[in-house]
Amino acid sequence: MEGFDPKQNSQGLGDTVAKITNFFGIDKVAEAVAKLAGAEGCGCNERRQLLNDLFPYEGKIRKFKVLKQFNFANEIYFEGQIVEVNNKHSLYPGVITLAKDEMIIEL
Repeated sequence: MEGFDPKQNSQGLGDTVAKITNFFGIDKVAEAVAKLAGAEGCGCNERRQLLNDLFPYEGKIRKFKVLKQFNFANEIYFEGQIVEVNNKHSLYPGVITLAKDEMIIEL
C-alpha cells in the first residue's frame, strides 16, 4: 500500500485492517491481482481512508445536519439541527444507518 506505514499508530479501523492485510501479505496479492486485471491500483488506500473516516479511534469530529426529526438514545434531534459527533457521542453508533435512511447528512 503506497504511503502506508504499519509502524505508525492507527487513526481508525482502516489502518488496523491495513496492518492485518500487510502482515499476512494480502495487500501484495491485491496489488498483483489489480495489475493483472489492468487496473491502476487495488483501491486499498481509498478503502483504508474511508474506514478511517467512518470509524475513527479518537478525536475526529464529524458534523451532520438533521434532515428529519428523530429520537435516538433518548435524545430528540430536530430538522435543521447541526450536530457535532465524535466517537464518544451518543449518536456515533447510529450515524451510518441514519445517513442511509436519509435522516442526517454529513457536512
